[in-house]
Amino acid sequence: MESIFAAAFAHQQAGRLDEAEAGYRQILSWRPARTLGNLGVILRVTGRLEEAESVLREALSFTPDNLGLQHTLGMTLLQLGRYAEGWALYEARHQLLPRPTAPFPEWRGESLAGKRILVLAEQGLGDQILWSRFIPLLAEQAAEVRLAVARPLAPLLQELPAHVFNAQSFADEKVDVWASIGSVPRWLGAGPDDAPAPTLRRGAIPGPTSGIGLMLQGGDRNPHPARVPGPQIAKAIRGMGDFVELAPERSGARDFAETADRIAGLDRVLTVDTSVAHLAGSMGKPVWILMSRPAIDWYVDWRTERSAWYPSARIIRQRAPGDWAGVLADIAGIIPTAR
Repeated sequence: MESIFAAAFAHQQAGRLDEAEAGYRQILSWRPARTLGNLGVILRVTGRLEEAESVLREALSFTPDNLGLQHTLGMTLLQLGRYAEGWALYEARHQLLPRPTAPFPEWRGESLAGKRILVLAEQGLGDQILWSRFIPLLAEQAAEVRLAVARPLAPLLQELPAHVFNAQSFADEKVDVWASIGSVPRWLGAGPDDAPAPTLRRGAIPGPTSGIGLMLQGGDRNPHPARVPGPQIAKAIRGMGDFVELAPERSGARDFAETADRIAGLDRVLTVDTSVAHLAGSMGKPVWILMSRPAIDWYVDWRTERSAWYPSARIIRQRAPGDWAGVLADIAGIIPTAR
């Protein structure tokens, strides 16, 4: 059985998920926490969320303190719209991923009446944009909200009811408590319906006032490079229309505020799964998001073409891992209707 597990794990690491799944299913009773846990990951990223939940819960029954299983189950429940339990389990990320901290008590949902709270950004730029929607809800409860975000986002988020800044040290902050931005919705008991998009509003700058914005690049820190098409596929997409480029090195935008101003004047956006997708969705701009397989992100549930977080978004998925040809066909089918 150990050899079957080793072979299945090797298949999983190499992205051969069908073979990995078949192997794990042969030996479900052998070291069930590991076998069921790995199977649960495959089920989640291939979109079988209800079965993934069941398998992950069974795996956790053998090792309830397993942080990786908690994290995966948390993302599964968030995809299923079960936010209360999903947020709680998603907290396991703090012990799996780097995060900044501050030398103050950490806020855990207690009353903020008369208190000042420091909110620290975490994870990627897109995550920070998504979670920024909860800052107005937080500001309704606290005397002051101070929001520390990545430098490129600071000008964009100035419109929020918070003091928005970029800093590397928080020792001199005059606050009562602090929180990670991704933990705010947990303690607010909130989901996307409590802070629906559009949550960011920008005015268009002089320049293109129609057309389709295009973003085919992603941040270097994202651990899933397969979400970005290679040069030949990118060239083929660009050949389908007269797009307005949104990548900073092509557009000249100095930060996300300037990118948002460009998006505001456009009809819609076509983008890979990166921060521009979150930006366009948070602005309520119609946006097509190109998604690779397997399905990694939790802000889409992979059973529909829509996202509860971004009603203006439509998801265009690969039919199989690496299937950019199918994506090209889908784009070709919708571009003419958008003109």
